[in-house]
Amino acid sequence: MKNRILFRISITVNVIFIILLMVVLSRYSEVLYQKRIQWNQSARIVMFGDSHTAGGKWNSLLDTGPVLRMGWGGFSSDQLKNMIPRCIDYNPEFVFILCGGNDIVGGKCYSIGRIIDNYRFMADTLRSHGITPVFQKLLYLHNGKEYNSVVDSINTMLTDFCIREKLDLIDAGRLMNDNTGLRADLTIDDCHLNQNGYKLWSDAVNRFLKEKQP
Repeated sequence: MKNRILFRISITVNVIFIILLMVVLSRYSEVLYQKRIQWNQSARIVMFGDSHTAGGKWNSLLDTGPVLRMGWGGFSSDQLKNMIPRCIDYNPEFVFILCGGNDIVGGKCYSIGRIIDNYRFMADTLRSHGITPVFQKLLYLHNGKEYNSVVDSINTMLTDFCIREKLDLIDAGRLMNDNTGLRADLTIDDCHLNQNGYKLWSDAVNRFLKEKQP
């Protein structure tokens, strides 16, 4: 009888341990994956940008990998320009770039031309190492009329830049917008995306990658 009770306790403890382990692995799988990529210094894809990029669980979202996440919350395009050489060490095939939103302060951007110059530096740096840069249009805010107006101006110049330089450009935002800007059901704080928002973004990236398959 005593052995039977101990056996049941042992089974219960093991089941609880397995459940807890699965929860931990699920919650921190992206972090562990990133550590592994950094250790191996090899990634097919780099997702590069500010807090929007930093919040994505890209190895789960994208159909192909490994995917290195290089995102820094609050960074402007000036700051991110200086980080782009870090991508080269991982010898990626594609670097997806989304930045410039933090250059807009109080509904104003003091130099859209400077953002484009930073885009040009990023593109030239990556291309010189045989890496394909893929730019992404800036995302709107929910109910951010002034901010969104500046985003439109930046995105127009980014589009012109990519056409001139024969660069790839993705517009995931068009799937996320309504008459308020970024849809309310896709954001956690009127700015950053929730899981549904990241799903739409990753769908756009996955379509691009599928089109690039030989």
